[in-house]
Amino acid sequence: MPSSVVNNKKLMILIRTGFFHIFGSSVINKIIAFMSSIVLVRILTKQEYGVFTYAWNIYSIVLLFNGMGTDSGVLQLASEKNEDTNFANRTSNYGTRFGIRFNVILMIVLLSIGLFVPLKIEGAGRLLCFLCLMPIPQLLYQMTTIYMRSQKLNREFARLTVFNTALLFISSATMAWGFREIGLIMGYYIAYFTSYIVGYVVYHISILNHSQHFGKKDRYDLLKISFISMLNNGLSQAMYLLDIFMLGIANPQEIMLASYKVATMIPTALTFIPTALITYLYPYFAEHRNNGSWCLQAYKKVLLGLSGTNFIIAIVLFLEAPLIIQLFFGAQYLDAVPVFRILSLNYFISGTFRIISGNLLVTQRKLTFNFFVAVVSSIANVIADYLFIQWWGSLGAAMATVLVVVISSILSTGYLVHIFYRNRIVK
Repeated sequence: MPSSVVNNKKLMILIRTGFFHIFGSSVINKIIAFMSSIVLVRILTKQEYGVFTYAWNIYSIVLLFNGMGTDSGVLQLASEKNEDTNFANRTSNYGTRFGIRFNVILMIVLLSIGLFVPLKIEGAGRLLCFLCLMPIPQLLYQMTTIYMRSQKLNREFARLTVFNTALLFISSATMAWGFREIGLIMGYYIAYFTSYIVGYVVYHISILNHSQHFGKKDRYDLLKISFISMLNNGLSQAMYLLDIFMLGIANPQEIMLASYKVATMIPTALTFIPTALITYLYPYFAEHRNNGSWCLQAYKKVLLGLSGTNFIIAIVLFLEAPLIIQLFFGAQYLDAVPVFRILSLNYFISGTFRIISGNLLVTQRKLTFNFFVAVVSSIANVIADYLFIQWWGSLGAAMATVLVVVISSILSTGYLVHIFYRNRIVK
């Protein structure tokens, strides 16, 4: 068969299964989110943005336990039986209701920190009090999109996420213009609540149906996967949050925190590339988790294409760092250039190896190993942050992140390849 015919068939499969909807929406979402960041940096003063950054960082640390990880549990179980719509409905309904109950605890924690903990950055506690209700609308929207992913409703998923990102931009920028940091938070509430309602009314995604029975064994499987995934994801994401948290303790200056946050924006935003790819691929790898040959061949293709793309991106970011920072954020943030360059290197390693391998290990149900990697990475991150920040300040925080990403990438990628080869031999 001519190669052109084969390529056309592959292209049609990607179009039919919604790959370009997923990738296209991810590009649009990141562009909008990046524009939002630029606008907010311009609307708020550097000091105001630093206070919000510190409060949002604490909020994000608490939200590492969001819903006790039921989003991951629902995605895995519903993806494994994606042909069974009734099972997906029961799974998402139970997971959502359990997640809401769990998030009430997080709301109390956020409110308690805001009211009673003497934070180093003045004004951060007040913002946390305003953020304390956010876990509920955020979970409702998140579980709506998880259901769409598990059922491969990629077109609907793409449209809803673009709507949410655009609304976040418009509402947060508009409200921040009038009400500063508090307005920014109000904009987030508006966007998440509205997006959940649109998912329910327009796309008929019902994730709060109490009438559907969910069996005891299914509940056990869901909560087991969810809890371990929560620990894995929480420990993995903590490395990006600990930097700002520990910087705020070691050197509580709003201006320095704002510059560090700006340095992270573009490298973090670019993770949409591997994230979009794994969003599309996850259900397929979950379906074929016992077919090592299929998984290995697919992973090789992903790694080959992704490594070349990310290398070019990282080089451009590194070389053009001063121009990029001044163009998008202004000359007042040029002190972020050294950190930006280090995090550009970190993007290549994380975006090529860590994000992909970590997620694919979940499709193989290797949650225990992911937990081991997360524990090792977290311990290394705390030690590195503590030492490096004392020695090199914000530059040290970025270097600690790179070190931890290298460690986790080696462990995850090596073990994932081992699993694929082992399953191929068995089959």
